[in-house]
Amino acid sequence: MMRGSTKKAICLFYFMFIAELGVSLNSTGSCGNHGLDIRFPLWIKDRQPGQSGYPGFDLSCNELGEIVLELPGAVKLYIDKIDYKNQVIYATDPQGCLRSQHSNFYSSGFHIQFKMSKDNSTIFNCSLNNATSPLRIACLSTHQYDVLAVDSEQSIDDNELLLSCTKMYDLPVQRDIRLSWSNPNCVDCEETGKQCRLRVNRSSELETECYGLPRPKKAYDSLIELTVRYSALQHASEMGKSC
Repeated sequence: MMRGSTKKAICLFYFMFIAELGVSLNSTGSCGNHGLDIRFPLWIKDRQPGQSGYPGFDLSCNELGEIVLELPGAVKLYIDKIDYKNQVIYATDPQGCLRSQHSNFYSSGFHIQFKMSKDNSTIFNCSLNNATSPLRIACLSTHQYDVLAVDSEQSIDDNELLLSCTKMYDLPVQRDIRLSWSNPNCVDCEETGKQCRLRVNRSSELETECYGLPRPKKAYDSLIELTVRYSALQHASEMGKSC
């Protein structure tokens, strides 16, 4: 028969296993059913707790399920891909705000590189009546006028929003935007297949640590991993009943 101290040790192990497994499975978020996985240091405002991410790395989801990163100066980028291993984000800037806010690049925690595409947007200076327009560029608008961006290939003759507007210039749409970060450094965690998080300590400095079970690299491995976890949870549940 199992001795009391041994039984308690086993029960404690399974409870710790379940807790660690739960954290590992619930630390990832997304925007929509087919969205990218959002995990540390990134996190989604209003969907994930702030402690699940790193300060300044907060994202949001729009009504279309797109992932939005807002930089200083009302610059909103749409995220297309996240490379956690190399700590790089691939994004687009449909409103062209990034070009006008170059001085704020380095206040965001990201190193930003981008290339111009061949597509242009036509920029209009309008009276203050377009505050709710999806074409309004917040980073270029002021308290005196609104700035709207319209696809240069589209006809503007029947666009009522532009009746009181004056054409300013054509602006290339920025594509292939890359945002990289060096701090926090989670490369070691990614290379070992584990997850990264903030270390809980009494120091005011933000430190990270690796935790959890290694993430499977292939779909077949993922199926096996889930099967093993499910079996382990069942066994742990049975052990918990006897504790």
